[in-house]
Amino acid sequence: MAATFESFKHRWPLSPELPAGGGVGPLSRRFTWSMRVLCFAALGVTGYLALKALRSEDVAGCGSGAAFDCGFVLHSRWAKVLGLSVSVPAFALYAVLLSALTFCRGEATKSHLRLAWGLFTVGAIAAGLAAVWFISLQVFAVGHLCMYCLAAHLCGVALCGAVLWKRPLGTRATARLAGVSVLGVSLMLAAQVFSAPPQTFQVERYATHVATSNAPAPAASNAGAKHQEKSPAAVVFEPPSGVPDDVEK
Repeated sequence: MAATFESFKHRWPLSPELPAGGGVGPLSRRFTWSMRVLCFAALGVTGYLALKALRSEDVAGCGSGAAFDCGFVLHSRWAKVLGLSVSVPAFALYAVLLSALTFCRGEATKSHLRLAWGLFTVGAIAAGLAAVWFISLQVFAVGHLCMYCLAAHLCGVALCGAVLWKRPLGTRATARLAGVSVLGVSLMLAAQVFSAPPQTFQVERYATHVATSNAPAPAASNAGAKHQEKSPAAVVFEPPSGVPDDVEK
């Protein structure tokens, strides 16, 4: 029983006993800080999109256009998974990645270091795969692009490429961790494809033109004068000449 448990522990992708390094030497601080900058940028963008989605507000600086139309993209059926905006789980993912990088320091123990790099590897590869999926949807299915979404997706692709290039836990461990990432992204894709599309609305705005007259309004004095001119003047008759004022009877 103990031997079986030890064998399972060694085969588990996030096991602390995974071999460190993949023939590339120790990772530099510049590489680690570059990963932190990318995670922080993606965290800010996805957090902004998640906040706007929860408040049902429009994003700023990305109006309707031939190519870029954030409102159209963010209100399409592919912008949600299980009724929740995809920016919400994306924000949670980048928060986990940024937290994992806090343990990727030289003074950390080997077990903590390998566990942190294992979580980061799974999350970074998942972010890259999800980015490819959503960029493809914007190009081929939606027909419009969202600059905020593209910024977050490019961060995910960069993180995925960096992890596959450096392979902090070695080639074999990275391959097993990539399998976990593929499984997670596949479940998300299945939830989007096979679930009933949510009810969506398209908001159309029309410019309103108010007819205005360029003629100046008449002054109050002119209006009063015209009113007096239109009113009939009193007619006064003089008494006929030669008629006495008092007639005696």
